Amino acid sequence: MKGMLGADLGGSAIKLIFQRNDGTMQTQTWSKAIRTEHELTEVIAAFLMQADIAAEDIEGIALTGVGSSFIRTAILGKTPMLIDEIQAIGIGAQKLSQKQDILAVSMGTGTAFVRADNHRICHISGTGVGGGTLAGLALRLTKTTEIDAFAQLALHGKLENVDLKVGDLTQKEIKTLPSDLTAANFGQLKTLGSPADQAAGVINMILETIGVMAVLALRLENTKTIVLTGMLTKLPQAQSVFNRMSQLYAVDFRIPQYAPYAAALGAILASEGLDRKN
Repeated sequence: MKGMLGADLGGSAIKLIFQRNDGTMQTQTWSKAIRTEHELTEVIAAFLMQADIAAEDIEGIALTGVGSSFIRTAILGKTPMLIDEIQAIGIGAQKLSQKQDILAVSMGTGTAFVRADNHRICHISGTGVGGGTLAGLALRLTKTTEIDAFAQLALHGKLENVDLKVGDLTQKEIKTLPSDLTAANFGQLKTLGSPADQAAGVINMILETIGVMAVLALRLENTKTIVLTGMLTKLPQAQSVFNRMSQLYAVDFRIPQYAPYAAALGAILASEGLDRKN
């Protein structure tokens, strides 16, 4: 069946999504930065072969992400439509969450906070803490940039061996600060912790930092819905960390299906003529 191909060319990975005209989707990720038409064509060709999609079934190609600015000529005989990344993030997050009034949090190499509702999609903030931070710290701690292996190692770690909790600092009950709440990431000085403990601390610190920044970004907004997108949503620790933060801060963190591909999907939807304004 025919459909549209969307590609999110990020700083360290490319995410591809093929959306058929019946709404079904196939996806794939490559951990490499794409900066030339030749590289992009090779990756798309590999995706089509693995997904058993015929090149002639592609009705159009939509690109977004920082790497899309390097693509200037046709891909597989089709001129790609270049979509603003902020628009793609917002539209994709709205579609995947089935919510219009949201804060979209794109956790890529860095992290972008995008406000989206029925009238606007705009970038309101961001941080350099993200997947790049995780890869860099994983390299320095374990000599690997394999995030999946680092995340699996972290599952065997204990946060209490690297983090200070509120309960470590006071025996007094504080209504808004549960005793097991993080008081200081990596603030536990009694022990260095094992490699697994350190890995757990790194992932927890990154996810908590992004989560708290998202909550703060909503202080002047009306919505309580935070839609998490990007590759960090695949971390096995992500759901539990953000579920806890939903309870703590009375917001609704959501990780929708296909969350890593939100921007790629948003590029497709934007290319089909959705009329949005910043």
